[in-house]
Amino acid sequence: MALVSSAQDARRFHLWEASPIEYLERIHLQNLLVPALNQLEGIIHQANGELAIVTSQPRFDIIPVSTAEIDAWFSARGFEKITDSAYYRRDDNLGIFDAHDKNLVRADDDLIPFDVIPCQPAGGFLTFIEETLKAGHSLLTVRTITNSCSRSKP
Repeated sequence: MALVSSAQDARRFHLWEASPIEYLERIHLQNLLVPALNQLEGIIHQANGELAIVTSQPRFDIIPVSTAEIDAWFSARGFEKITDSAYYRRDDNLGIFDAHDKNLVRADDDLIPFDVIPCQPAGGFLTFIEETLKAGHSLLTVRTITNSCSRSKP
């Protein structure tokens, strides 16, 4: 997923892939949004020699929510909508991306964002968000597909 400007700005800020430390930071930020949502269970050594971070979340029934409910939930927590499925709270510089109806569920009378991309924008990314919104342009999320696998012929 990339964040782009409607102003034909050539910059793209990719939000999808994360390093292990960025993944753990996202888990931490998500827990600030919904306390105790994610648990770090440990790190395992896989058979292929790589390490894997193991986390867990409670099981939720999938009860659909509407975009209006999602917008209201984020607004009640001090976020402004910056694009479809993306919200930003200036007070603590918290951005939540990929917050659409497939990544939030209803749990009792509350919504739980379980598969969103939280971050604290900095540097050029933060400047891009601030300048784009200040200029009255909109931000757009664009799904990008990358394939880092290469296939060898037998």
